[in-house]
Amino acid sequence: MFRRLSILVTALVAVATVAVAQQMPDAGAKMVVPEKIKDFGEVAQGEKLEATFVILNEGTETLEIRAVRPTCGCTVADYDREVPAGGQGAIKAELDTTDFKGPISKLINVVTSDPVEPSVRLVIKANVKPYVEVLPRPMVRFNAIQKEPMRETLTVVGDESDADFKITGVESDLDYVTAKVRPLEDGERVARLAGRQYELTVELGPDAPVGPVSTEVVVKTNNPKAERVPVKVYGVVRSLIHVTPAQLQFGAVEAASRPGRNLIVINNRENGSVKVTEASVNDPAFETTVSTIEDGKRYQVTVAVKPDATPGARDAVLTLKTSDADFPRVEVPVRASIR
Repeated sequence: MFRRLSILVTALVAVATVAVAQQMPDAGAKMVVPEKIKDFGEVAQGEKLEATFVILNEGTETLEIRAVRPTCGCTVADYDREVPAGGQGAIKAELDTTDFKGPISKLINVVTSDPVEPSVRLVIKANVKPYVEVLPRPMVRFNAIQKEPMRETLTVVGDESDADFKITGVESDLDYVTAKVRPLEDGERVARLAGRQYELTVELGPDAPVGPVSTEVVVKTNNPKAERVPVKVYGVVRSLIHVTPAQLQFGAVEAASRPGRNLIVINNRENGSVKVTEASVNDPAFETTVSTIEDGKRYQVTVAVKPDATPGARDAVLTLKTSDADFPRVEVPVRASIR
């Protein structure tokens, strides 16, 4: 009898405990996202989509948003680091559609202090339509030689439903990167595309400096959904005459040991011969010799310290004379501490 009564009491206590637990709010933080997917439908290529995800905390403690990690192409603008119990916060994200075409789905991984579900995936969806296309792609990539022509031709195609499509102009941020357009005739058009078409020619001017180039050419059109179409232009401009290393460093040296340093002179012209006709240093502590590796293309110049050089610090210049009309002289710093 006593045992039956004990079992009955235990069962009643268990039922009561469950009932009380069901009436109590969840312990700790609890993240709830009413809308995890933002679908923007059809959007024009180049449009920047702004998505705001509402974050609710239905727990009993402050919800900490510890990390927000977007995938490629999606940049989180701002988010609330903490959401109080029973409160509301937000995660704001921006998606640039310039480099996308067709259906896209971009994820945002959110890490929080929710003990039950510490991570949540948010989604931004859209169907990106290019109302103006640049073929084969809106990009010019090059490896050019200074003062020699670099030209690339692209095709700009309007939407097939836009019979009045026109290019109204082109812009470039750099004076030495230019672009021009002309309408394509029937025999020049991309046959599979029905929209009006233009030829876009991007050129690198002879005054382009040596080094990397990164800019945009903007095609302006009369289509209100694609008024400015960017074309990325990037690459590198190499010197017609390349010298490596760019300077000769001897460091601390003994003159009696006749230390020497070599540099290589390379002619980068695709057609044409360039000769190194003379090499000299404006300091009597050094002497030079020129050796031909490949006539008209590659030379080795050796700079050596004379054995009777006066001790002291040297900050000199090696001057190379060439047969090239654009670069008749090339100067290379020479530094040494002679003992």
